[in-house]
Amino acid sequence: MSSLIVLSDAAVHEILISLSRDEIHQVRDRLAKSLEEFSTPEERNFAPDSVVVTRPHAKTLFRPFTSSENVGIKIIVDPSAGAEAQASSASSNATLHGVLALCDRDGLPLGIINADEITGYRTSLSVMVPYAWRTRTTRIVVFGAGKQALWHIRLALALRGDEIEHIAIVNRSAARGESLLSQVRSENEQRWRSSVEMLCVSSTRPDYEQKLESLMATADVVFCTTPSTKPLFPARYLKVQQASSTGCYISSIGSWQPDMMELDPQLLQHGLDLSRGQHPLGDEGGAILVDDREESLRSSGEIINSQLRAEQLVEVGEVLSSKTTTSKDQSSSPWLADGFVIYKSVGVSATDLAAGTAVLSLARERGVGVSVSDF
Repeated sequence: MSSLIVLSDAAVHEILISLSRDEIHQVRDRLAKSLEEFSTPEERNFAPDSVVVTRPHAKTLFRPFTSSENVGIKIIVDPSAGAEAQASSASSNATLHGVLALCDRDGLPLGIINADEITGYRTSLSVMVPYAWRTRTTRIVVFGAGKQALWHIRLALALRGDEIEHIAIVNRSAARGESLLSQVRSENEQRWRSSVEMLCVSSTRPDYEQKLESLMATADVVFCTTPSTKPLFPARYLKVQQASSTGCYISSIGSWQPDMMELDPQLLQHGLDLSRGQHPLGDEGGAILVDDREESLRSSGEIINSQLRAEQLVEVGEVLSSKTTTSKDQSSSPWLADGFVIYKSVGVSATDLAAGTAVLSLARERGVGVSVSDF
């Protein structure tokens, strides 16, 4: 019987930040496989529902998961989402904390993992699955300055740093944005050594809207990572009105409840219009990429306010299992590679399982963590 491994936040960080490009590809492929399996009728029947409990001080997410080999659960507390917290401006920068617990198929404990780093990593790495299909990644705009934003930038630099020329971090707090920028610059010098230029744009600057519109007009990739309750930018800032224009790749992972929204609903309608006739599964009409169709229709503020229908949403797992992708790194679909693509992620528990088991395997290989033999 394998011993139980306990991994602290620092231990998880050290494992993940030190992964080579090939190792990142391996973990990403495990996540991609979990998304592909999740989109099959056989596996979806075993996918348990998540539960959100709201108390005056916080929201708590309980996300169970199963596979043929493992079971477990992730618990995440959002202290900024409770009624009391929302009434206090001091909680606006609150960090999500929690734990990931993993067992084997018979219920024998395998690992207890601090969920802070692995949640940011797993969510960001899921976004990198469609990102890998994109032809252009020269100019990137990132909304947010928290852990999710940090991991999006880290992974983009680790995977395609030699192609990226410019990254703009957009955040309400100039201090937090500059702090993130300083950290990324330092890590880039030590690890990826990309020649990328980086800057921070705060919404408090007098010319913020003009600067933001200029950045969005030339963006190849837009990563949205904030728990916003209103659109981060108007749809018109992206020059996507002409179907012949080369589009950008936009991902939204920060909003995961019906009252949250990062993307302008009109932007999703543009996405449907510009993808019309280029459906990745060969169907009629346009499409918005999602990780979980049913949960997106229930919990995504963008999807709900856009009044999108189930048939207008395509799961990444469905794309992965179709013939439109020739490999995990290259898409044969012109729309997925160069078109205007929106990916809305609300989180799939199967990816928590995939990331958790991957990190546990890496920890055992490297002798990291606290081993409990008689748990």
